[in-house]
Amino acid sequence: MIKFSYLRGKNKDYQPSRSLLGKLIRSTLQSNFSIVQLSVSIISLDDSQALNLLYREKNKPTNVISLEYPDNREQFNMLTGELFLCDEVIVNEATEQSKSIINHYMHMLVHGLLHLQGYDHILDDEAEIMEALEVQILKQFGIEDPYGERKV
Repeated sequence: MIKFSYLRGKNKDYQPSRSLLGKLIRSTLQSNFSIVQLSVSIISLDDSQALNLLYREKNKPTNVISLEYPDNREQFNMLTGELFLCDEVIVNEATEQSKSIINHYMHMLVHGLLHLQGYDHILDDEAEIMEALEVQILKQFGIEDPYGERKV
């Protein structure tokens, strides 16, 4: 069973629709979880900075913050967590990198969803695994490698 809430202020054309978000969640799942319950919110620059400071001790806004509940995942085979996406950061990054905004949104969603499942990119070998999964998942949606041309 997959349940998710999707909170955003003004719906903007370049943001993923609820339907697309559901497809992304299903495509990103790396295990057969008994229950998936997620909250996805698009937030402001100020809120992103406040959450990033609170949870990551970094006093700056960021593109995506993933709050996972690993005890539920490990003990009950439940994927539960929250994703916070900062609209302004994602739009600015996409513009600076000459990428489609919707594609960058989708990349950040996949990235955050993988974090919720325990994937990380602190160590090089972990980053290679996580990035390869991101590329593979995004390819299903017709999105090119967000990291550029390289072997995966």
